[in-house]
Amino acid sequence: MSELDRQWTDHPRLGAWLAEQEAAFGEWAASHPGDWDFSAASVDALERAVRADFAGAAWEDVRAAQHSPRVTAPAWYLGEVCVRAGAVWKVNPAADFEAGAWEGPFVGVPGDPMEDPDHEDLYEDDDYYPASVPVPELRDMFLKDPGAWRLRDVVGEFEEWGRGV
Repeated sequence: MSELDRQWTDHPRLGAWLAEQEAAFGEWAASHPGDWDFSAASVDALERAVRADFAGAAWEDVRAAQHSPRVTAPAWYLGEVCVRAGAVWKVNPAADFEAGAWEGPFVGVPGDPMEDPDHEDLYEDDDYYPASVPVPELRDMFLKDPGAWRLRDVVGEFEEWGRGV
């Protein structure tokens, strides 16, 4: 792993956030019984649990809770499932977590040219490197048609990338 990669993956703010969310997930999981085995299949149960937690709530209510363990703990779990499918946790070392979606912790593939300041010059036309920001993924799933999109699709992108599909 290059020094540039390590700046995005081995950042103290990222490490602190991950540890905090892992601890919060233990509490969240205790009130959401299930088989939390970090499998892609468990993401279906995660989606059902989060949808049930916010049943009847407006998207704005979910957005208001996006920095609370009610959203961040299951978002951490989603990211960890992606990690097991080939992703790594990252954070932009120059960004503020609270500033915007891509400023907070996200999962992406190792070696993505995005981290390089000259990234526009490094991508080829057909290059695709999956990345996802788990907190907004959970928040925004309430804006998507569950018949056309599932939270499991996020993990599927990393699985496909890992197989070279």
